[in-house]
Amino acid sequence: MSRNMLVRTREPFFMPWSAAMNALFNDAQVNPRSAEWATTWGVGSRLPLNIYADAEGYTFVALVPGARAEELNIETEGNTVKISGELIAPAISADEKVRTLRNEIGFGKFNRAFEMPEEIDADKIEANLDNGVLTVRVPKAEAVKPRSIKVQAK
Repeated sequence: MSRNMLVRTREPFFMPWSAAMNALFNDAQVNPRSAEWATTWGVGSRLPLNIYADAEGYTFVALVPGARAEELNIETEGNTVKISGELIAPAISADEKVRTLRNEIGFGKFNRAFEMPEEIDADKIEANLDNGVLTVRVPKAEAVKPRSIKVQAK
């Protein structure tokens, strides 16, 4: 009688390629998904956000959990939109009796800058913070917005 046995091993030569790669990244000294990676390569480039475009302008949606509105800065210079701020680590990590087992949430200062492909109307930019989600609406300048011309019949 034969039995099928599933053998789990941490040896990379005996595990599937995807599992070996996951083990490599999850156990690495500098995990690309961890705060150490952000610290090594600069937290400033690690603010997760999406940018959406429509006929009227651009919408930035960024995740800033725990940030307060007064800790966030939005500036423009020409057609460039800059978002900066700082995410503060929770006080639990400062306790000497607490040992961190996994550190994947990034904290610290961040800044991102994006040059828009068309002119923007900096005076009409709106920003809202709701439950850790920052939404910035950047309207296009009137000169670059699409217009519909009504044809006159004679």
